[in-house]
Amino acid sequence: MRKLEVVVCDGTIIDTGRKNGVIYRIEKHVGRPLQWSICLQHYNELPFRHIFQHIDGQTAGPKSFSGAIGQQLTCYEKLPVVDYEPIDCSILDIDRNLLSKDQQYLLDISNAITWGHCPENLGNRTLVLCSIPDG
Repeated sequence: MRKLEVVVCDGTIIDTGRKNGVIYRIEKHVGRPLQWSICLQHYNELPFRHIFQHIDGQTAGPKSFSGAIGQQLTCYEKLPVVDYEPIDCSILDIDRNLLSKDQQYLLDISNAITWGHCPENLGNRTLVLCSIPDG
């Protein structure tokens, strides 16, 4: 443990909690602070999750919704893509190659929001849900 310098983990409270998190416990055990290398994958979803829960209510589980909007999303792939009122906003000009596939998808959706229509290739894209186990 004397050579330990960096701890790599998810950004969950279980790992990063300041009073009882895993990193805190390791630092207490070794008697010194360590460099934290935290995976930020889950942070992409947090703002949307909180806005969605505010509008539609709490989720009933990891893949189930309790509100009217969320319940319709269980069969979203069968719903038609329709034009909508565009929302004027500025989107950063960023090199797509610097983004993960999930982030590229989010960028495409963000651009479509400003256009008022969803391009067919975006509307037909299959969203692949992945689950990264905690721990």
